Amino acid sequence: MSIPPIVLAGIAASGAALGRGLFAGYPGQRVEGGLLTGKEQAIVSACADTFFPPGGPIPLSGTDAGLVEYFERYFERLPEAQRVLVRLLLFFIEHAPWVFGPRRKRFSSLKLPERLKVLEAMGTSPIYFRRIAFLSMRTMLTMGYLANPAVARAMRMKPNTAPFESRAQ
Repeated sequence: MSIPPIVLAGIAASGAALGRGLFAGYPGQRVEGGLLTGKEQAIVSACADTFFPPGGPIPLSGTDAGLVEYFERYFERLPEAQRVLVRLLLFFIEHAPWVFGPRRKRFSSLKLPERLKVLEAMGTSPIYFRRIAFLSMRTMLTMGYLANPAVARAMRMKPNTAPFESRAQ
């Protein structure tokens, strides 16, 4: 039994489109020599500027506040098992719009209003895993944003990234 050429062509085209959607079109690493790939750093950047957009109430956007660099340092300190989970989290966020909408595009290629809709839908989803993915990303990026000295000054707070270390020395 042979497979008709039109079916083979359709399978090849689908495979090529899937490969392009999963792997192609990403910038190089923003943080050179980091453990995160250029794709993963692009996802972090898109999330950072969605949670903390340019022109928001605090003058620094997420990327201006160095969240990609913060996330890279955070990721480097994680044990290998947790790194795998963070990579899966980034993959899920990037490709969730294909499954859940509103557009059938990658998260990092959406415009800010569409990314906001995706994150809002994740945060209010009846699917527990989607809500946890949203909370996990928001928590990691908020820690980095609040650790930025310029953000802390704008909020009139003093950053303390190690609150449980002893000060008596």
